[in-house]
Amino acid sequence: MDGTLQIRSSVEQKIRSAFRGVTLGAGISLRRAQLVDAPSREHADSFTQGEIIGDWSQVPLDELERDCVAHLDALGFRYYIPALMLSVLDHHDSSSMRVIGTLTGLYPKKDNTWEYHMHRYSLLDATQKAAIARFLAELPKLVELDSESQKTVERALRNYWGEYLQSNATGK
Repeated sequence: MDGTLQIRSSVEQKIRSAFRGVTLGAGISLRRAQLVDAPSREHADSFTQGEIIGDWSQVPLDELERDCVAHLDALGFRYYIPALMLSVLDHHDSSSMRVIGTLTGLYPKKDNTWEYHMHRYSLLDATQKAAIARFLAELPKLVELDSESQKTVERALRNYWGEYLQSNATGK
């Protein structure tokens, strides 16, 4: 168990360090992303009041539970992905749309959605990509993944993130 705690601590530290100081800026927030699917936008301003957009580490779990990761732009993705990854470690539930959305958001399929994913990853720097890669590589040791999530993680590493493990090998 001690080794698992060390791995988890290391993964968490890499995520926190890589994304320290990242703010949402002009990006799409989770609440604004949720409005994409909303039939009425008349109360959009009141709906987004009180959002935490300056410090992703302070975004509460109930905010992360909004099923709208797919509608985030590159700024929104960079802002929320560290909080989402940490929430997967802290509150893993394979049936949660938060967990499913996080893992799916990190799985660029080699199909007509490839460019969509590459655009969302475009603002991530090498350190942030390495932190995401490490999260994906270690996740199966840290939580009990169902078979679908296991496949998603393996394919995400194979399709894209695995190359960022190599560049960070000395930093383990």
